[in-house]
Amino acid sequence: MANPLIGQILGSVLGRAVGGGGPGGSPAAGMGASGGSGLPGGLGGLGAILGGLGGESGGSVGSGGSAGLPGGMRPAGVGSGSGRNAMLALMLPLVLQWVQRNGGIGNVLQRVNQHGYGGHADSWLGTGANAPLPPQAAHELLGHDELANLSSQLGVGEDEVADGFSEILPEVVDQLSPQGKLPDDADRTLDAGQSALEHMLHAAH
Repeated sequence: MANPLIGQILGSVLGRAVGGGGPGGSPAAGMGASGGSGLPGGLGGLGAILGGLGGESGGSVGSGGSAGLPGGMRPAGVGSGSGRNAMLALMLPLVLQWVQRNGGIGNVLQRVNQHGYGGHADSWLGTGANAPLPPQAAHELLGHDELANLSSQLGVGEDEVADGFSEILPEVVDQLSPQGKLPDDADRTLDAGQSALEHMLHAAH
């Protein structure tokens, strides 16, 4: 069974990408407001989203071995809707790994606060609308080396990585805190979600 957390995150992030809304935009028709209901397998037709992936380039996701994703998978035509969706879907497990490497979601939120984006983080935890994270914040939070690493793995530019990160992180926090605060098992839930998504990516390939 697909992990519901991942379905919710992808449904929201990809729904905005398809629906043409920036942060706070409406999910695309059929994706479901929360990404849970109305999503085939709980992942919003991930197989179709990954249809934009090609295996022709050597510099692909998984080539570095750290992503845990099949080699030869990378977005094709990131400027297109399907290509951007594919990039976001492939980027999600990399963002979750980054969260793990940085001590879990609680430590990441502390880092967000230290960089002056505490108000943004509070909105992600709260039950209202998420304050959009500016791409510049992604540059600050990730740092040059991490941005370069993700750019290489995904086969897209660093600005594309920053844009994707700024969309994904708020949704991760938001979906982990439906009651307005992080539960004690938030990191365990995140780990399970990452494993489920990587399994789906392998299966789709």
